[in-house]
Amino acid sequence: MTTHTTKPGILKRIGRWALVFTWCLLGLWTALALYYTAPLPTWISAIVALAIGFLFWRSIRAASFISWNSLGALGVFAAVLVWYFAFVTPNPNEDWAPYHAKKANIEITGDKIRVQNVRDFTWLSSTDFKPGYQEHVYDLNKINSMYYVVVPLRGIDGLAHVFVSFGFSDGQHVSISVEGRRMIGRPYQIIPSMFRQFQLIYAVGEERDLIGLRGSIWKNPVRFYPARTTPERMRAIFVDMMERAHSLEEHPEFYNLIFNNCMNNISRHLRRLGGRSVPSDLSLLLTGLSDRVAYRYGFIDTDIPFTEAREVFRIDDWMRTTELDETFSQRLREHLRLVVTEARKRHGLPQGD
Repeated sequence: MTTHTTKPGILKRIGRWALVFTWCLLGLWTALALYYTAPLPTWISAIVALAIGFLFWRSIRAASFISWNSLGALGVFAAVLVWYFAFVTPNPNEDWAPYHAKKANIEITGDKIRVQNVRDFTWLSSTDFKPGYQEHVYDLNKINSMYYVVVPLRGIDGLAHVFVSFGFSDGQHVSISVEGRRMIGRPYQIIPSMFRQFQLIYAVGEERDLIGLRGSIWKNPVRFYPARTTPERMRAIFVDMMERAHSLEEHPEFYNLIFNNCMNNISRHLRRLGGRSVPSDLSLLLTGLSDRVAYRYGFIDTDIPFTEAREVFRIDDWMRTTELDETFSQRLREHLRLVVTEARKRHGLPQGD
């Protein structure tokens, strides 16, 4: 008898706590969404957000969620929801940071892809740089390598920026990085990035710029993994990313740390093209651990044990002792060949080409 009377009581408490948790999330989202997107002075937005939080707290404190406080909170949530999704839209004419000032202009004709505004900045420090842009024509028939780049945040190894880089038999190299487009005076921050504060941009640039900036100037850890895939899939992924970059010109989108970030955009490209199984987005939420997932699924082209591979393909220490010049990409690959050869010797693995 005791079991039958206790179990409903436990389920009721679990249901109550689940409802409270959901209500807290709704209140937090409503307050932050309004704080970050309302066209009000910051101090007024802060006061209104606090008032919303207090309203939701009052409804939680009530004995029942069916109350005037709760109905008022739901009404506020609905109003902010409509405002957020219907009226907060991307503005392509913001005051962009210099390195995000220009989007790549892409023209695809058969097997040739012409790209204007390929970023090629010369970096001396984060604030001392020479802007530069190139125009290149990439021949899809000459793609011969693809790399997966992982840049963990300093001090937060579980979170990372990830992007891809391609090599061509004619000596060209290009990186494609899905980023939150920065405005002047608005540095990237984690919480605002979830509330329509940054637009999505596919930054197309020289490796010495996009990779060198992160390892040599920002001094982040950088891992540069060779991808295990076929030439056909390399070409298909490259084209798909270029088409997506081009589509953002006419249909701009907001970046979102959870739903529209670097990792899930890359994984969507892979899934859309079919082929080998790609892990679910849930397993890739911690982007700093995505290299472990990629290794487990066989997407990284190495048989060196993963723990050591993480160090072998880490290139930021090397970057700090080398020039970020026009020979950067070639020297990077020569460096990797040497360290990979030494690692394979240590493990008694057969030597490749």
